[in-house]
Amino acid sequence: MSTLLIASNTAGSAAVFRQPLIAAARADGYAVHVLCGEGQNSPAYVEDMESRGAIVHLMRGLESDGLSPRTLRIQSLQVGKLIDAINPQIVHSFTHRANVVSYFALRQRKDIRFIPNVTGAGRLFEDNPSPVTLLKRKALLALYRAMAARCEVIFFQNATDAEEIGEVMNLPPDRIRLTNGSGLSPEGMPVVEDLEVTAFRQYLLEEHGIEPNRRLFLFPARALHSKGVTQFYEAALRYLDQYDDSAFVHAGLTVEDSTVGLSAADIDGMSKPGIAYIGFRTDLPTVMSAVEALVLPSYYREGTPRALIEGLYQGKPIFTTDMPGCRETVVHGWNGYMVPPRSTDELFSALVQFRTADHKAMEANSKDLFERKYHARHIVDLYINLYKSGANAAAP
Repeated sequence: MSTLLIASNTAGSAAVFRQPLIAAARADGYAVHVLCGEGQNSPAYVEDMESRGAIVHLMRGLESDGLSPRTLRIQSLQVGKLIDAINPQIVHSFTHRANVVSYFALRQRKDIRFIPNVTGAGRLFEDNPSPVTLLKRKALLALYRAMAARCEVIFFQNATDAEEIGEVMNLPPDRIRLTNGSGLSPEGMPVVEDLEVTAFRQYLLEEHGIEPNRRLFLFPARALHSKGVTQFYEAALRYLDQYDDSAFVHAGLTVEDSTVGLSAADIDGMSKPGIAYIGFRTDLPTVMSAVEALVLPSYYREGTPRALIEGLYQGKPIFTTDMPGCRETVVHGWNGYMVPPRSTDELFSALVQFRTADHKAMEANSKDLFERKYHARHIVDLYINLYKSGANAAAP
């Protein structure tokens, strides 16, 4: 039996985003090991993966940001020991940190296939970076340039990342692959009952005074500036000043560092009747089922936001920005609205336009876009077919 090692930054990302790959690889006869950091609710995610037949190895710190040479060296030595113990034929890594430490561990283990996956360029690649951010970006790109000689192929989740990082790596086109995000498997999604949606709407009425007949717009993300949280609240406040047919819901953690995002106190100061901050939710599919549309005005360099893919699956119109990974989820005016990043004015205008749009048609179009682009089978088939090919099994 062949062994596959999947490396990811957190247990949550491995359990949620890689679940279809884990299932498909096991069905194809692979013994699947998962190496991941901790993160939010990691014990539950580890238990879930193990219940599906994966063997999970937690590495504390793999979930962290940063490029400390000392930390990367220690982690790469740990990865190397794990590789020697389980003897995988393939290491398939996801996210920058996992890609880098896997690369370091595999430099001298040339008989093992190495397939890194960039799941989003991240905050280091935002516009107008600070000198420190620019220095970190250059360091990361240098690591990817070095990685080019060792990886079999590299996957990206949007064309902008593939062009920018792929150019630095100087790889031929056949070694650069593009997927539409991580995909989503309907089989892994919970069935949301009408009673659950009714209960959530009742909660909004009792806790936030939002009547059940109000149209709901959901911001499903941490309160990060780069996710567009400020634009969401500002557009919501402006909308509520003029119209009384809708309400706005924010599901996600707050951020205490004001340079990064909004704290609980910040959000409390921006709130008014018609805006509900509901915090981190483990029942996000139920919350999504209760709302009319998703709003994610992100200027973060995402792969493709999971929340938007889930929204498409549920047939929700999407409000997002003309940014890599986000723009691909919307055909403007067909299944939602695409606005310039950082523009409260344009987001507010889109919310107003939606009042007279054909909502049912947009819902059907979002479902159609999900089936054509974001169903997990499209992405997983690419991975499994590559595993089977056996091409370039040894390092160049």
